Amino acid sequence: MPCYIVYTFIIVFVLQIVHASWWYLGMTSSYQTLLEELQEVPVRKRCANLQFLAPKQQKLCDQEEKLIDVIHEGANVGIEECQFQFKDRRWNCSTFNTTNVFGQVLSTKSRETAYIYAISSAGVMYSVTRACARGQLDQCGCDTKTRQLVTDGNFEWGGCSDNIRYGQRFSKEFVDSNEMKRNDFGLMNVWNNGAGRKTIKDNMEFICKCHGVSGSCSVKICWRKMKAFRKIGSALKARFDGASIVRVDRNRLKLKRLNKNQKRPTKRDLVYLEESPDFCNFNPASGSLGTRGRKCNKTSIAVDGCSLMCCGRGYYTLVKEERDDCDCKFYWCCRVVCKKCTRTVEMHYCN
Repeated sequence: MPCYIVYTFIIVFVLQIVHASWWYLGMTSSYQTLLEELQEVPVRKRCANLQFLAPKQQKLCDQEEKLIDVIHEGANVGIEECQFQFKDRRWNCSTFNTTNVFGQVLSTKSRETAYIYAISSAGVMYSVTRACARGQLDQCGCDTKTRQLVTDGNFEWGGCSDNIRYGQRFSKEFVDSNEMKRNDFGLMNVWNNGAGRKTIKDNMEFICKCHGVSGSCSVKICWRKMKAFRKIGSALKARFDGASIVRVDRNRLKLKRLNKNQKRPTKRDLVYLEESPDFCNFNPASGSLGTRGRKCNKTSIAVDGCSLMCCGRGYYTLVKEERDDCDCKFYWCCRVVCKKCTRTVEMHYCN
């Protein structure tokens, strides 16, 4: 075999490993296929057979039988939230049925990559924490340390406070384990992973219920609970819009602001190292699919409007008729009768 063929094989093999990611567990169709392929494998060794996981991730995933399902749920909720938050943007968090999931956008050190890492890390923390509260995992349960906090007699701790300490620790060990913390990408990714987890910690709810005769609230029982993940996604989206561009201090291997006039980013902020592509045109190298054929809002002046979404190329309009139920009436007993109404709908798409 000629040497160049061997070298080519090695390079391709290495690239496949580098681009492989645990995010692949979040792709529902792929996950179902993986489970079918692993049916004959002992439950505690399934993750060890997933080559897109790093060795430490395989070991962590195989600690408990149900962890693989919990990680799948966390990866999936992160992907879906990313796509919801960016559905009206030029970059709409597109995914691909490959082991790197998000495609070549991850080759850029941009704020889009920052959001992907933050929301994914938060997704795993959220899913693991919720699994603890539900009793799905053997190594964790409700947060008992919360009950040690002083209440000054205003209420009593009770219920099941979410064990975010365990969820945060597991997410950090699992998600951060595949990052090379001595290079630009690794430093940036670890920072944004942490920002995702801190966002959950900063968005805890204080839930209380009253107990007593005739609703007198003689006893008030309270516990701490994570907010809905949609709130986490929105909070991180706000961090995305205000993300800080930074540079790498090579001597200290730390991220620093570009200049002293710039606000110093906190551990809650998203950071990035290079500006984003405009995502207007198809550019495989930067992960841009372009916006041709994307639906836009003719009347909006925001990022979903045809002017911005279509990057000045204009748009075309399709008109179609839709038939819906209308003038519905309830007849006793028990049926509903509706008329069919026709309405004309205009839809606009980028050239």
